Amino acid sequence: MTTRSSGRCYGAGLLDHQQPLEVRRLRALEEFADPATHAALSGRGLQAGRRCLELGGGAGSIARWLARQCAPGEVVVTDLDTSLLPRDIPNLTVSSHDVVREDFPDASFDLVHARALLEHLPEREEVLAKLVRWTAPGGWVCVDGMTVVTPADGAHNACHRCLESLITLSAGSMRADARWATALPRLLAHTGLENVDVLCTPGLVGPGGNADRLLRLTLEQTGPAMTAQNLIRRQDLTDCARLLDQDAYIDLAFLIVSAWGRRPRA
Repeated sequence: MTTRSSGRCYGAGLLDHQQPLEVRRLRALEEFADPATHAALSGRGLQAGRRCLELGGGAGSIARWLARQCAPGEVVVTDLDTSLLPRDIPNLTVSSHDVVREDFPDASFDLVHARALLEHLPEREEVLAKLVRWTAPGGWVCVDGMTVVTPADGAHNACHRCLESLITLSAGSMRADARWATALPRLLAHTGLENVDVLCTPGLVGPGGNADRLLRLTLEQTGPAMTAQNLIRRQDLTDCARLLDQDAYIDLAFLIVSAWGRRPRA
């Protein structure tokens, strides 16, 4: 996903597609998050002929999947940087679009979906209202938010220090809220959607963890910024990598909050 908000680049430029590790990081995100997204979207009335909107399409895996599920219905996938999005699918339209500043016609989609997008936008609640407005009566809004998890029991190792630094970097330079996603069920209900529900998917790190590669690549990419801002020491990053290599180590680092609701029929 790429976006700009209030004149600032998504992720303070740290997560741009041009960053050397970003494509690999996005693929790791897909490996971790796609099963959760598939599960959340599969119950939302996907069938042939549906018109869907995928916001912040990133590397395009969900756009491809939606296009298969809804063919011959049209899927529109947006991003500011569309260079990684597929252009070989007849019923998939790629559009450069700023979700904060630009619009779609009201009630123009049967399903509107976004993943790992709104938590990066200071205007996240205003954008959420737009998603609802773009959804046709009887259609679904589904949002997958990524939450960074740190232990509540006082445990504190190098991995936890890195995660806490990532949260601080997100809130500062990146203008993101790494814990906002837990508010999604309440916020969706507040917009007037019905049948609001949620699916939570844990992201485990350590050997064999479903989010291990995502965390390693994220820390490798953002680590220099965290050390430059004195949020963490280089030794902590090294110790975290060694900890993640230990066969006996397993920990919870992320949580995908997949929340959805249905726009009432007129």
